[in-house]
Amino acid sequence: MKSLRWRLACWFSGGVVLVLVMFVAFTYRYLDAELRQKHWQRDYPDHPDWTLHGSYSEGEIRDILDELIETSVIYGIPLCLLALLIGGTLAHKSLKPITHLNRQLQGIRAPTLSDRLKLSEPDPDFQTLVHHINDLLGRLEKSFGDMRDYAAVVAHELRTPLAILRLKVEQAENRIAPDLAEELHSELHQLTHIVGQSLLIAKAEQGRLATHASVFDLTATVQESVTDFSLLAEEQGRSVSFRAPATAPVRADLSHVRQIIHNLLTNALKHGQGTIRVKVLRLDARILLTISNRIRQREGPAPDAFGLGLRVVQTLADLQPDLRCRHRRTAGGYSTRLSLPMAAEGIRTEPARQAPGVGFDAGI
Repeated sequence: MKSLRWRLACWFSGGVVLVLVMFVAFTYRYLDAELRQKHWQRDYPDHPDWTLHGSYSEGEIRDILDELIETSVIYGIPLCLLALLIGGTLAHKSLKPITHLNRQLQGIRAPTLSDRLKLSEPDPDFQTLVHHINDLLGRLEKSFGDMRDYAAVVAHELRTPLAILRLKVEQAENRIAPDLAEELHSELHQLTHIVGQSLLIAKAEQGRLATHASVFDLTATVQESVTDFSLLAEEQGRSVSFRAPATAPVRADLSHVRQIIHNLLTNALKHGQGTIRVKVLRLDARILLTISNRIRQREGPAPDAFGLGLRVVQTLADLQPDLRCRHRRTAGGYSTRLSLPMAAEGIRTEPARQAPGVGFDAGI
C-alpha cells in the first residue's frame, strides 16, 4: 500500500493526463470531421495570396492527423511528468498538518495525557479532527487517572492487612505445621511484593516518585545482584554468566537501577531456562547492560505478558530521560538491553567479589 502522499500525487497527475487525453481526442475527432466534410471556398478577395483547395485529399488528412498525435505525445510526456511533480509538491504541502499532528501524538505518554494537540491550520476539517482527538485525550486522561488513583488506593490499603496477616502467621507458627507455615509465608511474601510493585507503578504514574541521579559503578552494582541471584539459579540447576569491564561509571538513580536489575533477573529466573547471560559493555558515551536467557518451551506468552516486573522496569526507565530500555524477543530467547549515560568522570571502586558459579570477566 503506497503512502497517501504518493496516491494524492498519482491522482492529481492522473487527472491531468485524463484531461489531456480527452482534449486531444476531441481535437482529433473535430479536426477529422472538419477536414473530411467541409469544402472550403477558393476565392478570398481580401486575401489574394491565399491558395486553398476545395477539399483535402485522404493523404493530406492522414498527415495532418498523424502530426497532431505526434505533437501531442511529444509535449504530453513532459506535461505528465510535470503534473506528477506538481502533484507530489501539493500533496506534501497539504499533508503537513497531518505530519505535525503525528509528531505531537508521538510525544504523548501516560504521564503527559494532559497535553493537547495544537494546529495553526485554518482548514475546518483539520480543526474538527484536532477537536475530536483532544476530546478523546480528555476522556482517556480521566479514565486513566481514575484507574491509576484506584490502583494506588487499593495497593496502599492492602499493605496494612497483609502486614497484620503476616504477623499472625508468625505468632501461630508453633500451632501449625511447618510446611503450611512456610507455604503461607511464601504466599504472603508474593502478595506483598505484588502490592509493593503496584504501588510503585501508581506513584510513578502520578508523578510522586522522585529520581535522584548520582554517579556509581554499574559493574559493582550488577555484580552484587548477580552474586545473590546465582545462588537462586543453582537451586534450579542453572548458572549466571557475567561479563563486564573493571569499572563502568554511570550517572542515574541508583535505587531505581537496582530495582530494574532485580526485576530483570527475577523475570529471567521465573520464565527462562539455561544460563542467564549478563553483560556490561562500554559503547561511546553510553554503558550497555544486557540480560538474556532462553524461554521455557512450555510457555507461550508474548514478552509483554511476562508479568508486573517488566512494567515496573519500563516505568522506572521512563522516569529518567537518559536511561533507555529495550526488550527483544528472539527465536526461543528473550533479552533486555539497558542503556545508561556514562559518567563524565570516573570513580574508584573495589573489585566486586565473585559469586560461586558465576563467570566474571573484567577484561572487556
